[in-house]
Amino acid sequence: MLALVKTRRWLSFTALVVLAIIGFGLLSRWQWDRADERRVERIAISQAQVLDQVDYVTDLGEFTRVRISGTFVDDKTQLVRQRPLDGGNGYWVMTPLIAQTGVDTGVLTWVLRGWLGASTIATEVPLIPPAPPGEIAITGAIRYFEAPLDNVFGLPRGVIAKMSKEELNATVSNATVDNRIVQLISVSPGQEELVIVPLPDIDETQNISYAVQWILFALVAIIGWFVFLRREAHTTIE
Repeated sequence: MLALVKTRRWLSFTALVVLAIIGFGLLSRWQWDRADERRVERIAISQAQVLDQVDYVTDLGEFTRVRISGTFVDDKTQLVRQRPLDGGNGYWVMTPLIAQTGVDTGVLTWVLRGWLGASTIATEVPLIPPAPPGEIAITGAIRYFEAPLDNVFGLPRGVIAKMSKEELNATVSNATVDNRIVQLISVSPGQEELVIVPLPDIDETQNISYAVQWILFALVAIIGWFVFLRREAHTTIE
């Protein structure tokens, strides 16, 4: 069999198998790293403490719990389209909150107030429930802006394609805007008309299963190489 392996055809095949094994190993390692990252995120979310008096320039990780207060600017509310929830299509309701006290006085923070079901008529924008009036306090989780979509035209007034900084801030020009979004968890006074958007369910088991699959693929490549080699060697002897 050693002589067979030294032939040009088998050297090429062996090199291909080795490259495949290396590739499978790298993909497995990447999935393990992603699983570890998701595990850290899951633990951080489950053990997060609510931070008070967070200024708008402080660098905070996504899903950090914060408590902020201010007044909603209801006439600047925007709807982010195509946000399904529990099998139904709908919108995310985004309203800026302006701080009235402290170091952030006058700073706008975009708040994901909740989910609103879409109208049965595709071209009809549903009536947006008003934001709670006056000074309010909310508890929420830090979320990052989404990347904008290019070449999006024809959306109704007050409807945007993505939860992007560019689309949201275009409606509040000349204002100092927080560089993060706060996804509402609770608010006082409450708002019964909207459904609180649940935080992402972070689970690393899928990444772990993918990592194991790539290892199995590498083992299959090794076993297959030996099987083909033995079969061809046996055929040559006959």
